[in-house]
Amino acid sequence: MNAFARTAAVVCMACAMSGGVANASPPDRSSIQGCAPPPTVTDGAIPWAQLQLAPQRVWKVTRGQGVVVAVVDSGVDPNSPQLAGSVLAGKAVSGAADSDCSGQGTFVAGIIAAKQVHGIGFAGIAPEARILPVRVLDGQGNGDPAALAKGIRIAADSGARVINVSTTTSQPSADLESAVAYARSRDALVVAAAKGGEDGSVTYPAAYPGVLAVGAVNETGQPGAYAETGASVELVAPGEGVVSIGPGGAGHWQGSGTAYATPFVSATAALVRAYRPELTADQVAQRLLATANPSGGAVPDPNTGWGMVNPYAAVTAAVAAGGAEARPGGGAAERVEHPVVLAPDPMPGRIVVVTAGSAIVIGVVTWLVSVLVPAGRRRGWRPAREVVADGDTDPR
Repeated sequence: MNAFARTAAVVCMACAMSGGVANASPPDRSSIQGCAPPPTVTDGAIPWAQLQLAPQRVWKVTRGQGVVVAVVDSGVDPNSPQLAGSVLAGKAVSGAADSDCSGQGTFVAGIIAAKQVHGIGFAGIAPEARILPVRVLDGQGNGDPAALAKGIRIAADSGARVINVSTTTSQPSADLESAVAYARSRDALVVAAAKGGEDGSVTYPAAYPGVLAVGAVNETGQPGAYAETGASVELVAPGEGVVSIGPGGAGHWQGSGTAYATPFVSATAALVRAYRPELTADQVAQRLLATANPSGGAVPDPNTGWGMVNPYAAVTAAVAAGGAEARPGGGAAERVEHPVVLAPDPMPGRIVVVTAGSAIVIGVVTWLVSVLVPAGRRRGWRPAREVVADGDTDPR
């Protein structure tokens, strides 16, 4: 059995004819050269994940401008309309980087950097980030730890500031651990899907020091049906019924699994790296952990780690620098208070209104004085008309 496999995920490739997206099992792809058919259905509503994370709150500050995010996966289709102009020339360990048979890499890239399009509710979390495809899987989604290790090194050498790894292996690999350490030495933040079982088993590279390990939750904030939990989970993100793009078409798919929770965190890291370029990769990881929305219990929680990633707080909160030893692998994660958006102060507006009103009154009085005083002097201050007993007026 191949020791290297994709994180548990189901992608919807046959969507409801109503115009929305719906869960479905992947169809038989053998009739389409063994690859997933292009997505054809588009939903105009904003997906639940984007509604909860509300990335538009931070887009006035940063959209991830210019930050290179490597998608180490199955390749990325650069011709997908919502990724137009955002995909760099890719690298490939297996196959061609601009070809994506399974669709996972394109789906992941869309969650990170898909652009806003009028009439479409879905958009990526960091729509001005740049995607670097690094293909390590073949057309059937198979690979091995050595290919993944090589892909991570290629991503680091190619200038990626964030490296998204949505694929996992259950077997430790010295080569893979070394590749993660190499990426850290190049100040690249590795964000990886984390799968841990109740028996204490973990997956790699998420379990290696310095990797930001991501779990998946559903709309209620609980681990999703396709997510496994464990001590290796540091941060969670939407991973059940999330929407993104696919290769070969302008429509959208729906998918579930930690593979699709991971890019929400990678995109948030891109937002931070664009706005705070002075921070190291470990400091960015610290910031994401410290500003996450906790699940309600003590942190880190065994199921949700430090909590749900929060793009707005990750960018805007004041987070004190901490010692690297406080978090295994680097970066302290002291809990911080989230920024509070105060209600507008009505007093400045009232002052403006009163000032403007006073100016108007003064202007009117000045005009009346300039008109009435000369007229009164000319009449000797007598009334302009005198009322007589029979109701007629006697002009003067």
